[in-house]
Amino acid sequence: MKELKNQEALTCRIAHEDVVLVQFGSHTCSPCSAIRRRIDLWQRDYPGVCCLYVPVEAFPELCGQLGVFVVPTVFVYVQKKLTLRESGYFSLDQLLRQTEKYCRILGMDSAQ
Repeated sequence: MKELKNQEALTCRIAHEDVVLVQFGSHTCSPCSAIRRRIDLWQRDYPGVCCLYVPVEAFPELCGQLGVFVVPTVFVYVQKKLTLRESGYFSLDQLLRQTEKYCRILGMDSAQ
């Protein structure tokens, strides 16, 4: 998972990629680290999905604009539209299964 370097990169990825998964987290948040590792492993099976990590400490204005007030938060954009959003305590497995359904619809089957 790539760490976001600037806000424009997020906008560009959403505009040009079919599926973009964005995790907002903090380096001091243990659940955030665990989720990041799980998403990294999941992305090996779905290399066509663009996965980005946004450290909230580095992007407070962006987080405010997007309504991200709790970490971990995960957004999934499908064809430029925010399709899935989960924050706080949620099932990552369920979110990834839902993302996989969108990938299949778009013909982005897993690498397995």
